[in-house]
Amino acid sequence: MPTDHVVRAVPAMAAAIALASVPVSATPTANFTGPLVTPAVNTLPTGIFNIQPYLIHTRTHGVYDNARHRKDANPPSRQWQVVLPMTYGITERLAIQLTPAAVRTSERGRHTDGLRLADTGLRLQQRLTAPAADGTGWVTAVAVARNVPTGRHHRLDTQPLNATGTGAARSSITFGAQRLYWLDGGRALRWRGQLLWSPTPPAIRVRGTSVYGTVRGFRGHVHAGSAWQATLAAEYALDPRWVLVGEAIGSRQGIVRVHGDDRTSVRHAPSEAFSLAPAVEYHFNTSIGLIAGVQFTLAGRNQSADVTPQVALNMLF
Repeated sequence: MPTDHVVRAVPAMAAAIALASVPVSATPTANFTGPLVTPAVNTLPTGIFNIQPYLIHTRTHGVYDNARHRKDANPPSRQWQVVLPMTYGITERLAIQLTPAAVRTSERGRHTDGLRLADTGLRLQQRLTAPAADGTGWVTAVAVARNVPTGRHHRLDTQPLNATGTGAARSSITFGAQRLYWLDGGRALRWRGQLLWSPTPPAIRVRGTSVYGTVRGFRGHVHAGSAWQATLAAEYALDPRWVLVGEAIGSRQGIVRVHGDDRTSVRHAPSEAFSLAPAVEYHFNTSIGLIAGVQFTLAGRNQSADVTPQVALNMLF
């Protein structure tokens, strides 16, 4: 089974900047945590630290086949994830982020041996253009990231549900843009989008049962294809405390080839998914905000059909 069917949420989530208010007295203020998936575009001020722990529950109720038809999963599987993006402003334009994660999966009355470490994300972002003093204008940034394979992806012969990683030391580059508009009545609208591309990672060593569908006794390597993801999100601030969020996410994973040392070979077709993620934000103050929402799959190919409620607390220090 391809990796995306096992570790269903991306642990390398990017924390958003919780504060989007401006110090101009004639201008209204608005606070944003950022949407659930699309990463922050503006960088943190120098020396500011942001932490945004996520609690995520994924229920997989079906699978899309190669013809994009959905088949029910009976019974469905469930997965809990704790994801902890931590971001630090190195300079006014440069920020670094570390994202550890842990996973627990249950299926057919069985479950992972406790909460286990998943892959870890490391991300460096450079802002290219800054907003105006009132927060309006285009903000753009470029980021490079690395997936550190700290989760377990093979040697799962006695407990397949302990699969929490991909084994892939995958790099990616992202371009992001956002823009804020002040509306009548002190309300605000912020658009944000990103385009991510990840080239083919180095070969992944696999032994025994793995997330790539190999079985006990297998010895060989996996060659994962390139991947991309595009997201578009909007945040509508009703007032300084309440914000409505809408988000669309599209992704594609290229062909995955599994090669055994005995010259056997298996090819997994490309996978695709399109999902939506509505959410609501509530801000306790300008430094602490809570976001809660649900991401759900609308269409896919060789991909699981999921419903993923999640909540995150965004904090600035």
